[in-house]
Amino acid sequence: MPFTSSVPSNATVTTPAQRSGHHFLQSRRPALTREAPSRGSLLYTQALQLARLQDQEEAARTAFEECCRADPDNTKAWVSWAQFEKRVKKDHQDRFQSCRQVLQQGLTLNRTSAALIQAWGLMELQKGNILAAVLLLERSVQFEPRNSPVLRWRPVQLAQQTVMRRRRKLANLSCQIGGQTAL
Repeated sequence: MPFTSSVPSNATVTTPAQRSGHHFLQSRRPALTREAPSRGSLLYTQALQLARLQDQEEAARTAFEECCRADPDNTKAWVSWAQFEKRVKKDHQDRFQSCRQVLQQGLTLNRTSAALIQAWGLMELQKGNILAAVLLLERSVQFEPRNSPVLRWRPVQLAQQTVMRRRRKLANLSCQIGGQTAL
């Protein structure tokens, strides 16, 4: 059986607010508008686009610099710039040094940024500096407890265990040395 409407074709549909005489409320609602993106946001988008291109390293670096200068609180931009530096540098030593320098600059301006501290800790873990990695990652969690899942990652747990073993070994060694010198 085909569907047929019981509403006459010349009927007008009204909302409950209109039927109750409150239709003026609908016309006074503010229109939803989007804010224009900030200069820093636009520069960040541009830097990311340039970073994806193989032959635009200097342009991407300049865009990241301008972005971080325009919006120094944009920790995503600092982390992205550091990752970019780590990716594009050919020399193994140089790429970690460049990455570390960018993160240090960002932390100079954002001392309690858990995101920057965590990024630095993960970079140190990749480099093999496990003590620095563990200290930075634990510090990141102090500033932002929601970062705690990173401490459950297997490589981080292995680094923590290694650090604890070395601390115990050092403590035992200092006790042995201290005991011998007392004789």
